[in-house]
Amino acid sequence: MNLDQILEAVLFASGRPLGVRKLSEITEASTEEVENALEELSQRLETSSGLMLQEYGHNFELVTKPNAAEAVKKVVKDEEQGELTRASLEALTILAYRGPMTRPELEQVRGIQSAMILRNLMIRGLVEQKDDERLGQPTYAVTFDFLKHLGLSSVKDLPDYEVLRGHAAISDMLEQLNPMSDSKDDKPVVDSLNV
Repeated sequence: MNLDQILEAVLFASGRPLGVRKLSEITEASTEEVENALEELSQRLETSSGLMLQEYGHNFELVTKPNAAEAVKKVVKDEEQGELTRASLEALTILAYRGPMTRPELEQVRGIQSAMILRNLMIRGLVEQKDDERLGQPTYAVTFDFLKHLGLSSVKDLPDYEVLRGHAAISDMLEQLNPMSDSKDDKPVVDSLNV
């Protein structure tokens, strides 16, 4: 697979802008190689795709082309108004009880890739990306709109909140992502999640 194809896959899966340095780290290619591959990707998308490479500063993101806007709006509208899928409900429940969490943490608990689920929940206004980062990743949490839809004043009002939030099996799974978890004296990342 060519570097431009790898970058396309990475940017698609990310669902957010990434800088040249970050892309260089991910692909283990030099920044110059990444910049050249991004140029190739941009040219390829220009001629044969409904996507385009958007650049802002030194950050890049895959976005839909403006002439596809009407069709994309219909899909987004369906996603906003349709029923939540079982996978979306699962991710939302995990974030409600254990959030804020990074995407890798959510995927560790779910056992499956969750980028599109998070994107759909953010489109609906039920999940938001937080400014704080952990392990180099942004965190995600449920929104005030989520609480408003359920008629709750806090996530602590969720049924069995304390029991489910502190569930040992989930804590063990999340500790596996913590690079410091090998040492018994270090405090695991999941302890910092408690509200």
